[in-house]
Amino acid sequence: MVTLIIAEKPNVARKIAYALAEGKPVRKTIGKVSYYEFTRDGKKVIVAPAVGHLFSLAPKTKTYGYPVFDVEWVPVYVAEKGKGYAKDYIKALAALAKRADEFVVACDYDTEGEVIGYTALKYACGVDPSKAKRMKFSALTKKDLLKAWYNMEPTINFGMADAGIARHVLDWYWGVNLSRALTSAIKRASGKWMVLSTGRVQGPTLKFLVEREREIANFKPTPYWVIKMLLEKNGETYTATYEKERIFDENEAKRTVEEAKKGPAFVERVEVKQQNRNPPVPFDLGTLQREAYSAFGYSPKKTLEIAQRLYERGLSSYPRTSSQKLPKNLNFRPIIQKLAKLPEYKPFAHELLGKEKLKPVEGKKEDPAHPAIYPTGELPKPGELTKDEGNLYDLIVRRFLALFMEPAVREIMKVIINSNSHRFILSGARTLKGGWLKVYGKYVKFDEVLLPSFREGEPVKVIQIKREKKKTKPPARYSPASVIKRMEDLGIGTKATRAQILETLYQRGYIEGKRKIKVTPLGTRVVEALEKNVPEIVSVELTRAFEEKMEEIMAGKAGKEEVIEESRNQLIKILGVFKEKELAIGKMLLETTGTGVTTSKGSVEVENSKSNSSSSKAGESGRAGSRERLVLGKCPKCGGDLVLRYNRKTGKRFVGCSNWPKCDVTYPILQRGQVIPTGKTCCNGAPVVKIREKGREYEICLDMNCEEWKRR
Repeated sequence: MVTLIIAEKPNVARKIAYALAEGKPVRKTIGKVSYYEFTRDGKKVIVAPAVGHLFSLAPKTKTYGYPVFDVEWVPVYVAEKGKGYAKDYIKALAALAKRADEFVVACDYDTEGEVIGYTALKYACGVDPSKAKRMKFSALTKKDLLKAWYNMEPTINFGMADAGIARHVLDWYWGVNLSRALTSAIKRASGKWMVLSTGRVQGPTLKFLVEREREIANFKPTPYWVIKMLLEKNGETYTATYEKERIFDENEAKRTVEEAKKGPAFVERVEVKQQNRNPPVPFDLGTLQREAYSAFGYSPKKTLEIAQRLYERGLSSYPRTSSQKLPKNLNFRPIIQKLAKLPEYKPFAHELLGKEKLKPVEGKKEDPAHPAIYPTGELPKPGELTKDEGNLYDLIVRRFLALFMEPAVREIMKVIINSNSHRFILSGARTLKGGWLKVYGKYVKFDEVLLPSFREGEPVKVIQIKREKKKTKPPARYSPASVIKRMEDLGIGTKATRAQILETLYQRGYIEGKRKIKVTPLGTRVVEALEKNVPEIVSVELTRAFEEKMEEIMAGKAGKEEVIEESRNQLIKILGVFKEKELAIGKMLLETTGTGVTTSKGSVEVENSKSNSSSSKAGESGRAGSRERLVLGKCPKCGGDLVLRYNRKTGKRFVGCSNWPKCDVTYPILQRGQVIPTGKTCCNGAPVVKIREKGREYEICLDMNCEEWKRR
């Protein structure tokens, strides 16, 4: 009996092999792929990895129009460029499957992991997925993996697999068809190609970002006044604020100041109360992403990538979870004992180990697949973690330890000062008992405002009472972290996909700004064109409805094919309306995109920005026309513009005539540095450009036969 275990990634395969082997597993290779053989309970076991998704959806026949719904699963290297490495893994699984009598899926236990396992079994191994067993785990420790081995599920989770497959199909239907429709609209309006895109979740996300831009643009600031009292006590100056925080009538503000100045001022009342501040709840992915953004400025995508690496090393539990509850059967004491070996956590861990009972604070949210994120107790080796990994590990560990600690006790003091029947409030706060703040306080800041002692009835020495004019402010722009939160609140996307949707909007050139997100003119125009003509494409309600349908598939309350067919029919109607209004949509988009468009050979003008370089892949991101094209000179052959272009097939930039294909003049150019036009010409009318790179600048002729060009 030979059992083949399929892991999601190579390093996870290694973890599983070393956890389950009786002795040391034997590492072998097929081509470039490593796998492991060992014995367990008298069985010969092989652990082999996938490398994420080995198969992807693609149209059965090559077509350029829309709609297209006839899709099939193909090797990922056939569907996507740059995925050639997957071929070796598919071949390895196919070869090992011939030696196996039993199959076990040990990919991440979520919808994507189930799809990876399902497609690997069906298309690489040639095995009916219903014949495979399932190892289910949330951490890659030896204990967790042995438990998963001895408590195997009899089959994979077909609810998850069907929901994941449905999501892939729906995302392909909507993403490919809507993107083709946008591209076709531009082609019809301009006669040229420009690659634009949108998708089932991408469109609604961009819409609420555009709505925030409108709120900001339409905001009209309203003046208001605040009144403050400066007072002196024991030689120190303090500021009390008027009980009415904002006064929108200037005359009222003036009158209040004049009346209050008459005094006398005295302490009318002193209020002192204590508040218990409970520890924060365990991390789900969303709260981890928001906290990491607040603490370190990490984007949601970066946080997920780091958390995934910590999980694969066995240092923390699976990150793609929406749960705020720890496993009911998790023994906390051994984890804390191990964490006590690290000097930075030793005093807090010892404090907890002295408790008779360890009971964590928990939140309300649950996830049927995985618990909240927690440290496993496995410790990183010295120097093993990068700075970013160390930061996130510290955040996870401190949050975990904080869950078991006492509440923090805060004293809140309020002094109400009466001056001629006008009341001012002097506020103070201090921490009386650190509690959980001792371990987690570096990531949570409470104001410490210490006030002197006041007694009721005592006179107050007033230095000044003044009014300050202010204006109401527009709503703040979204940050990457608040976008993820907004998507959660709206019920669009999933915990695993939201960060990638945000990154896609950046890549498409629809948004910019890493801390405060601003929608570009192109992003705004895409939403405006769709809202006006086919509003369903950017409908949050429609997207949320299908998210709910996929939850029903997972729960066994809806069928995969039924949901796919419903989505297909909905999309056919939408695309029918789009075709009728295609020209109008294209014209609206052209108002922003101008003439920077992709040619039929795949080259695209690179945006005219200070950062243009060999990495400016504007054609892939759809940013080509969002800014003015970079004109470097006039074509010596036809007089057209010579512009900087990017070839999407070769990954190289070059200079070409804007009248291509009628005019075939092109020049090679260096693949590094910023290109700046000079207005000069050299050999045979070739333009001279300035190259700026790594703190230096030099001019160069673009004619490759020029001696100066050769020297450079």
